[in-house]
Amino acid sequence: MRAGRILGASMGAAALVGTSFVVATPAAAASCTAKALETVIIRSTTSTSGTALAQINKGSSASADCTMHYATSSYEKCGIISKRWVKVTRSGVTGYVVGTCVTVDQV
Repeated sequence: MRAGRILGASMGAAALVGTSFVVATPAAAASCTAKALETVIIRSTTSTSGTALAQINKGSSASADCTMHYATSSYEKCGIISKRWVKVTRSGVTGYVVGTCVTVDQV
């Protein structure tokens, strides 16, 4: 029985290799708002080289999906090095903004 548990745990860990992580809040149907601490660019992907789609000016807000997305490469914005991104929608444009330059609050 012990060998079966060890094998199962090893297989589970192996299945996680190479995956990206998305961390969601417990309430799946929750609605959030992202407020820009600095002007941020909404990008097509979770990368600073992603196509710029729009921007959120400092102090303005956009609806957010209450989920943190983590990219494979890091960036430095608003004085912090991170891999965290937030998916937002503003004026019909949906994309990703750097997570270090916004606050996300559940509404």
